[in-house]
Amino acid sequence: MKKIVYSAALKLMAVILLIASVTLGVLTVSEGLIAYFDEERSMYSFESDFSESWYLSHLLNEPGNAVLSAYISTFPRDGHGGDATQGDLPEEGSLEANMQKRFRNFYLSDEVNYYVKWNDTVLTNCGATSADELMQAEYHACFRRDGEGRAENVSSAKYLSFTETLAEEMERSDGASTLVVACSIKEDTVLKYRTMWEKQEGIVMASFRRTLACAVAALLLLIYLICVCGKDHNGEYRNLWIDGIWAEVHIAALGGSGIGATVLCLFVLDEYISGNFPFDWVYPLLGFASALASLIIVTSLLSLIRNIKTRRLMESSVVFCTLRWILRMIKAFCTAVIRLLSQKTGVILIAMLFVYTALIGACGVAMTATLEWVIAGILLFAIACFVIGYRAKDLEDIQKGVREVRGGNVSYQIPALKCDDMRALAENINGIAKGLDESVSAKIKAERMKTELITNVSHDLKTPITSIINYTELLSNMEDLPEEARDYVAVVSKKADRLKTLTQDLFDISKAQSGNDEAVFEKLDASLLIQQALGEHDGEIQCSGLTFCVETPGELYISADGRKLSRVIGNLIHNILKYTMKNTRVFITASEKDGEVELVFKNISAYPLDFDPREITCRFVRGDESRTAEGNGLGLAIAKSYTELCNGRFEIVVDGDLFKAILTFPRYI
Repeated sequence: MKKIVYSAALKLMAVILLIASVTLGVLTVSEGLIAYFDEERSMYSFESDFSESWYLSHLLNEPGNAVLSAYISTFPRDGHGGDATQGDLPEEGSLEANMQKRFRNFYLSDEVNYYVKWNDTVLTNCGATSADELMQAEYHACFRRDGEGRAENVSSAKYLSFTETLAEEMERSDGASTLVVACSIKEDTVLKYRTMWEKQEGIVMASFRRTLACAVAALLLLIYLICVCGKDHNGEYRNLWIDGIWAEVHIAALGGSGIGATVLCLFVLDEYISGNFPFDWVYPLLGFASALASLIIVTSLLSLIRNIKTRRLMESSVVFCTLRWILRMIKAFCTAVIRLLSQKTGVILIAMLFVYTALIGACGVAMTATLEWVIAGILLFAIACFVIGYRAKDLEDIQKGVREVRGGNVSYQIPALKCDDMRALAENINGIAKGLDESVSAKIKAERMKTELITNVSHDLKTPITSIINYTELLSNMEDLPEEARDYVAVVSKKADRLKTLTQDLFDISKAQSGNDEAVFEKLDASLLIQQALGEHDGEIQCSGLTFCVETPGELYISADGRKLSRVIGNLIHNILKYTMKNTRVFITASEKDGEVELVFKNISAYPLDFDPREITCRFVRGDESRTAEGNGLGLAIAKSYTELCNGRFEIVVDGDLFKAILTFPRYI
């Protein structure tokens, strides 16, 4: 199941479905907007019922707005129409004339019935004799004000916007007049707009539901991709080539593609609604822009998340890298200055630089005075160039000598230098190189002689030991051999086998430490190797009285030589069986830590652990200094040599009576 979840095919399918969901959602929203604005008039604006429609309120407010406009035009506030709306500037004539003019040209007479009574003047388009007649309609509104300034309004609309302003205008300019403004929407108009509102509601809600489904699907797919991105089918973290691009580029791609696609889609829709864009190109262009922007956003977002998971985000940031480089330069400069000031030569050089700079500055100030100062400044600069070039040659020779010695050419000698301080430094470096050459030669010679001696002795011992083992086997098979002699033969056979093991171990470790042994690397499951070694020693483990607590999760792969690593684990288990305190627990664990596989073997020693952990892995060194137990002191030495031969690390940790052996290998990639 884990391999399926993290498989590349499933991730690719999720990306395709995510892009398809986003594209389909954008096209669904666009289709709804186009259908909505294709209607004769926009009626629906997310009201819960048709009676709350903003357009109904607009229709019922228009007669009152016409009266308000007449008042504002007749009685301007500042004499210049300062508070009047555009087109409602001061007009000549009476208020009555202005009202009649506006209602004579009332543009909603086909949709709205009105009844306006100002004092004794009545204006109506439906023959109504009172406001109550219009109040019988389903959608109506009425504003009343008496001569004493009391005002009231009744409306089936959501709100009337003109009432407060009209009452204020009458109080300011026509306080003694009475006014009744009543209106109602005609039945055929109500039916027409209700049908239109319900149709637009259906368009908007259907578009909303489909868009919500696409958004939920896209969100779930994005969550899945965020969880699994950066891991391969084995669950290991991996980066892709695109993750090497600067993080700022990905962030710019995220913002730019999202904003660009949004602006493009809004522009295309606006141009189409305005009649300036062909319908056949609307959906292809919107779909292409949405798919391309989604692909760029998903790619950049997942790349940033992969870098976060693998802790490479800071390294992939050009801003962070630049700041880190600047800090390193500042640190290096400060370190160089501190180091220079802490040395006698550095203080001398700084003093010389200060004096030289002061002299040059003095010459520069006086240059405008006489020609002699100009010549003096040129001579000072020439002398400084000569001194720097003279000393730079010695520095180059010293650098060359250090490079040669570091590269392994310890016989190289720096030639005699002209400067006294540089000459002393060169002689010291030559002395170090000479001493190093002699020391390395002596060490190599001694090591070669020791290895050859051990190898030759081990090889020469094999033949007599084999003869002893064969003859003891023949003696043990004789039928008329006395019982006492048979016991002697058994002891000789046991000691001969031990001597054979010692000789073979000595030969193996000499071969490994001399560099003549080679490892055959292959993909190995460390957990399986431990289980196999425990199985080979199962009989001894059952008789040891020890409790083995093993925790080895599967699929911990490393690259090593299987035969040699089996020998290492076998030696460690053999040591545990020999040196562990009876009736105690032994812990063997395998785990992954910081990209490496770590094998840990822990046991309680039956002997005091008073040795240096760094010396216990040397040849013929044993933790049991009394040497009462069996062993030759080569087990841990062979384990360490074979571990390092397989590109691993071998470490011994001692804590009181707790003995711990730790093997660390790079995880197989």
